[in-house]
Amino acid sequence: MTQRTQESDASWVTRHVVAVVGILIMIVIVVVAGFQPNTNFPAFWIWLILLGLFMAMTLVLSRAFTRRWLGILIDERNKYSLSRFQMALWTLIILSSFMAAVLANVRLNLLVYVGGAVDPPQLINASPGSLVSDVLIYVGVLQANESNTGWNSVEGVDLSQINLAEPVKDGQRIYVPRTGESLPLDSVVRSQVEISPTTPLSIQIPGEVWVLLGISTTSLVASPLIKGQKSNVIVQNHTASEARFSDLFKGEESGNFNLLDLSKLQMMYFTLIVIGAYMIAVANMFLNTNTAIASLPALDGGVVAMLGVSHAGYLGNKAVKKGGDTFVQADAVADPPPPPPQPPAIPAPPPEQGGVG
Repeated sequence: MTQRTQESDASWVTRHVVAVVGILIMIVIVVVAGFQPNTNFPAFWIWLILLGLFMAMTLVLSRAFTRRWLGILIDERNKYSLSRFQMALWTLIILSSFMAAVLANVRLNLLVYVGGAVDPPQLINASPGSLVSDVLIYVGVLQANESNTGWNSVEGVDLSQINLAEPVKDGQRIYVPRTGESLPLDSVVRSQVEISPTTPLSIQIPGEVWVLLGISTTSLVASPLIKGQKSNVIVQNHTASEARFSDLFKGEESGNFNLLDLSKLQMMYFTLIVIGAYMIAVANMFLNTNTAIASLPALDGGVVAMLGVSHAGYLGNKAVKKGGDTFVQADAVADPPPPPPQPPAIPAPPPEQGGVG
């Protein structure tokens, strides 16, 4: 029996290690494909594939450690946790969006406008990582000297006012002054403003998104702390195999464990609606943005406030005792004890037979 169990455990580990390695290889393939500048594979589909692969990795790891596909959502009560659910969703969506945006920037040609001594002005597609000098060489302002040991500017232009070693930014305007001419004021001002990321990794995550992640993390940490203060009335399962999807909507205490928890239902609605809306915004960003992506979509302050109120109500509802004064197991309260057996009824004596006089 022991040998069979060890073989079963070894097989279990092997299967899940193979699955994890397979998913990692697929992620690497998608990333490598995303680096190809000439591929026609849209960034939108790269994002969806990465999101699916990250979810698959999470499910496999969850099953490997808990023997349940959704074991990552099971908390210390051996029940599904709503705070774990929404934290996992936000993490997967933001990480996949960030990686897909990086890949989109890597393979996107930068659009640069060159004017001034360059007549007529030109729109140049520069590869990521290009320098201003590379663009000026392309338009013919910089030319190799006779000995091919360096580059010289053509006659009639003054490049001393331009930083030739500056990385090119998407949407940048490069003004090439003629000899004796100063750079226009608007060109100087624009050169001091960050137009777009200088590297593919320079993608901002809006402050509202960080606030939302902070709210979700607070719920994830505070929820078990609050329940720990009421451990004598918290209903829990014996094992994780008893966890049910209905745990996400039902109460947690002996006084309301079999009732619908409105605070949980409200937070579930808000979470799904806001996550759905954010995914639409991310999809729109990938489908309709032809320039470098400087930032992930921001959330409106009102939406963040709404989620904050929802989480506050969720945690506040946990802090209120719902009844009961002793710790109970879930199966101890799920089925009430059967009524005591009733004693058998005593039959009535037969009626007396009357005599005939």
